[in-house]
Amino acid sequence: MNDLDWWVWLIVALVVVGIVIAIAAAGRRAGAERRREEHREKASLMRDEAMETAIDAQRTSAAATAAQAEADEAKLEAERLQTEAARADLAAAERVREADRVDPDVSDEDAVLGDRDVDRDRDTDLDRRGDADVDRDRDMDLDRRRDADVDADRGDDDTVAR
Repeated sequence: MNDLDWWVWLIVALVVVGIVIAIAAAGRRAGAERRREEHREKASLMRDEAMETAIDAQRTSAAATAAQAEADEAKLEAERLQTEAARADLAAAERVREADRVDPDVSDEDAVLGDRDVDRDRDTDLDRRGDADVDRDRDMDLDRRRDADVDADRGDDDTVAR
């Protein structure tokens, strides 16, 4: 080994160091390229997710707009119905005033008194069938109210005592 000159050893050492540096640089470039590719893929996935999220947001916004439109339409329909009901109430009140003007002696109570026996007939029919739940379903307060509604000046046959 002594027969080789020192400068040959220096050249061999420089070549080895150059090869090691070249391998290290190539590894760094490959690593950097791999990281760039990973970043591109990650960015691409993030863009795709952002597009999907934007589409979902647009769908949600469209659904909200449609729901708002339906709510506005329902509100307008409710207002129209309220107006219609108010007109019907006014018309009914006008008809009552007209009826009172035509014949002020007739009242709603006279028409209702004749209908009271219908409820009693129904309760009697239930009792005749023998339903066990009749007593439980009967509204005792309703029976008391019905009895209390009879005017003191009326007799048992619903004629007015004069």
